[in-house]
Amino acid sequence: MIEHYVQAFATVLLPQNILAMCLGGLWGLLAGALPGISTSMGIVLLLSFTYTLSPITAFCMLVAAYCGGITGGSITSILFGIPGEPSSVPTVIEGHSLAKQGHAAYALWVFLICSIFGGIFSVIVMMVATPLIAAFALRFGPPEFFALTVLGLSVVSSLSGKSMVKGFLSCFFGLFLATVGTDGITGGERFTFDTTILLGGISFVVAMVGLLAISEIFIEAEEPFKEFKGVVKYKSLRDEMPPLSLFRSQWANLIRSPIIGTVIGALPGAGATIAAFLAYGTTARMSKNPEKFGKGAVDGLMSSECANNASTGGSMTILLSLGLPGSNTTAMMIAAFMIHGLQPGPLLLSARPDIVYGIFVAMLMSNLFLLVLTAFVGIRLFLELNRLPYSIFSAVIMILCVVGAFGLSNSTDDLYLMFIFGVIGYAMMKFEIPVAPAILALVLGDMAELALRRSLLLSMGDPMILISRPISIVLLLGAVISIAYPLIKKPKILRGG
Repeated sequence: MIEHYVQAFATVLLPQNILAMCLGGLWGLLAGALPGISTSMGIVLLLSFTYTLSPITAFCMLVAAYCGGITGGSITSILFGIPGEPSSVPTVIEGHSLAKQGHAAYALWVFLICSIFGGIFSVIVMMVATPLIAAFALRFGPPEFFALTVLGLSVVSSLSGKSMVKGFLSCFFGLFLATVGTDGITGGERFTFDTTILLGGISFVVAMVGLLAISEIFIEAEEPFKEFKGVVKYKSLRDEMPPLSLFRSQWANLIRSPIIGTVIGALPGAGATIAAFLAYGTTARMSKNPEKFGKGAVDGLMSSECANNASTGGSMTILLSLGLPGSNTTAMMIAAFMIHGLQPGPLLLSARPDIVYGIFVAMLMSNLFLLVLTAFVGIRLFLELNRLPYSIFSAVIMILCVVGAFGLSNSTDDLYLMFIFGVIGYAMMKFEIPVAPAILALVLGDMAELALRRSLLLSMGDPMILISRPISIVLLLGAVISIAYPLIKKPKILRGG
């Protein structure tokens, strides 16, 4: 095994592979940061450039873009309140709140250090515990996935703000949106209103951009001459470097969150979004100061960033060991293996150990390169954009949103939906209904429904299957406790106040 790692380091550190990682990482940062251009889309666009490259060089570029995409989504989340990636929604909640308070550079440093730490942690786990994680993931069936989504939806209790009633109203709205389109099992149409626009369901990216970005532009447009949200005034990166004591005080969070991210990332179909929300919700429930969440809680920012980046190692673990995509992005990675005549799965390690160990090392080095790229290029680039007045900046954001939404399927229908959700998000903000629970429910709703229906099909309609398995019942009990605990601790949160 040692000789494999020695050979992998020698190969990955060749000049052409280092260049491939730098270019891939930079492209990933941009793809993750720009709304509407997801990490998976970034991987797809890179595939055409890997045909003529050697397999190891191609995967150096692709895994760097994967890690960079997850990292880049948090830059615009903190600075502009626009999540470049779905997994960056918790970062918007806490990181953007810090930015509006004038601590953009501080939030960026915290995000960067925690992101890289989470990524490196997951790679180390991937190297030493791949068989264990893969075996555990195999134990998850439809009942376990349903329980996992319910546990994820229980985070609503932490995202509801002053009123849990409004939080659950937002959540139910998101669950309804998840049912729109074609039935995943029967193929029947649901809530399409006899229009082809909704046949494919509501795109998460379109809804997310509308609810979070367009609505924010509408809100800010009420003050047309307002500068950009106070983020214009920020201290230098050097002055806002977080102290070492911050990370020492959060040692439990820095251990717990990457573990959550790695384990959830190893579950097929779960991905970084669920990992980020679960880690964020867990930290909120365990925090000594839960009232700070939603107002710039540093520990919440740390947990979500550690978890979403740690999910990359978990997703690659399940891909390399079982040939199963742990996320949309790793599903795109399968195409890269096929292009180069490789089949991910149990036989890959014995057939091409150079590729497997090379990917391990490439992911490790990519995270280290991203630390430098983000600190000296990415952050500084986007910080300079903060100097623009909001009247100009909002126009740029609007253009990016329109281009991103249109580019998903080259259809103007997505643009119509984006602006409709912008109006809905504007109304929700005016009535102080939190948007985050709706987004979370939209992400998890389809997975929850399919897992529930498949569970009932397996049991011939007997719902006891959901509580007859040890893993599922533990997850469901965790969801019940997470919802009940805030009500017991602060009964007024149910109605507000």
